[in-house]
Amino acid sequence: MQNPALKSDQELKWNSPLPALSLAANTFDLQLFAGEKTEPATEKRRQEAIDRGNIAKSQDLSSVIVLLTGFLMLRFYGPQLFAMCGEYMRYTFSQAIFTSMTLPETLILLNQFILTVLRIMTPFMLAIMLGSVVSNIIQTGFLFRFEPLIPDIDRLNPVSGIQNVFSWKMVAELLKSILKILIVAYVPYSTIRENIPMLIRFIQLEPVPAIIIILKTAFVMAIKIILILLFLALADWAFQKWRHEENIKMSKDEIKEEYKQREGDPRVKQKIREKQRQAASRRMMEEVPKATVVVTNPTHIACALRYEIEKDNAPVVVAMGAGLIAQKIKEIAAENKVPIIENKPLARQLYKMLEVGDEIPSELYNAVVEILKQVYMKRQSASA
Repeated sequence: MQNPALKSDQELKWNSPLPALSLAANTFDLQLFAGEKTEPATEKRRQEAIDRGNIAKSQDLSSVIVLLTGFLMLRFYGPQLFAMCGEYMRYTFSQAIFTSMTLPETLILLNQFILTVLRIMTPFMLAIMLGSVVSNIIQTGFLFRFEPLIPDIDRLNPVSGIQNVFSWKMVAELLKSILKILIVAYVPYSTIRENIPMLIRFIQLEPVPAIIIILKTAFVMAIKIILILLFLALADWAFQKWRHEENIKMSKDEIKEEYKQREGDPRVKQKIREKQRQAASRRMMEEVPKATVVVTNPTHIACALRYEIEKDNAPVVVAMGAGLIAQKIKEIAAENKVPIIENKPLARQLYKMLEVGDEIPSELYNAVVEILKQVYMKRQSASA
């Protein structure tokens, strides 16, 4: 017989409402996203990357340009090269090798061999060197940095080396190498397949024409391969530039920190500006007792003017302000018995046109002279 108490507990369990789903219990830390590098790199970050040698560069592009330079030199400089080789071989096998050679003659022959090799190889070496330099200038500009040549102990870390082996970068390099191998293999295959009828007739040709045809065919294949590799190298260069930009991107916190280092903390700068304003206001208030008159709006603006005949060429603004500053100027002027005269148009013009320390412009002379007359008349009446 089933226990009634157990039955009631089960019924309550199955009939009770499901707990409401809420995101309130699941808190998300927004700081996890604060360090995401989503902002383009600043000029400072780019310059630091350049100083470390971290630049967008494709080794494939440099190799292909050097290879293309060598084949072009072989194409246009080849006849002269073979002519020099033939001339030296004719001399060696027709004369020198069939005569009794003394030591001086042997040295002369060796010297001629060295000069012939230099004449043949120097243009090639100069052209390849020029191609290498040009390929690097195209990618990085005129850039010389010695920091990448400094030995780095971190590069000898075996753990980092193993991580690099199994990184996405190595996978991409492996796929790129396989693609290049397939291309290099397909171009000769397709070229030979197209020229099978001509190759069959080679047995009917003299050795020299056959060799010339083979060399021309090989040169055409090489140029095709190089052009395809050049296209792949340009694509790789574009990819390297994109990856470089992604690697040097900065987070918003890094940009803020760099701005603080370069410009200073904005809060500190604000405090400095506040102190500078307070010091300027203090110096300005110290000049109010020396003023000749204070022109008011009457409540919103106050301009203190000083005019000493022996010292000033024209009346000078020694203090100026609006609102609370104007009230303070009037209070100090009243404490030091400096005349306060209300003239709304003149006060507005002075406040709008001039700064503290400026002389009164000529277009305001008449209005200021009238104010100074009132001051002198008050002083005369007070003295009488």
